[in-house]
Amino acid sequence: MNKSVMGHEMTPVDNSDEGKVTVVRTTRPNFTWCLPPERPLAKQLPGNAADMSAATFCIMEEDHTLGNLLRWMIMKNPAVEFCGYSAPHPSEAKIHIRIQMYDGKSSLDALNEALDNLENMTLAIVSAYEESLAAGDYEKKEDLDYSFEAVNDRLWAEKEASGRGTREDFEQEKREKKEEEEREAAKLVKPKKGKPIKAEKK
Repeated sequence: MNKSVMGHEMTPVDNSDEGKVTVVRTTRPNFTWCLPPERPLAKQLPGNAADMSAATFCIMEEDHTLGNLLRWMIMKNPAVEFCGYSAPHPSEAKIHIRIQMYDGKSSLDALNEALDNLENMTLAIVSAYEESLAAGDYEKKEDLDYSFEAVNDRLWAEKEASGRGTREDFEQEKREKKEEEEREAAKLVKPKKGKPIKAEKK
């Protein structure tokens, strides 16, 4: 998720170079935007209502991570009738989000409010995480050894703890099986008969 989207007040401005497409630019840059200045952070696509009660926005350099979260936050607004998003193509780093409002309210206001709420929620989560991390209030696990011998020892320990046999019994059974196979193999081997030695005549 690009932090530059969240926490920005977004207002439509006229841009003659883009025809009927209204560019949406930020007026509250709390974070540094990674795109060059000539590329808009987001823009409003054609097909919006005259009173902005329904509009589709394109947000650049974002994907399903922000799209699904933003849709969820926008739908928590009781004034929102419908909200859905799509990623036009996997190779394009952008999402389209459609917002439709009740009672002629502004979809742009709903988008701004949702972005602010997402920023506040993210900051609260990060703050709680950092506090918990600083206090050591988390479960600590030792780094495990993933060598073959160490993994094998842990598996045998779990098996023995669950009462599914012991390693000693397994090794003993393995030895007995090998000895039995060797005995059976020995029975199948027939001794070679040597040719009789003839005495030489003097």
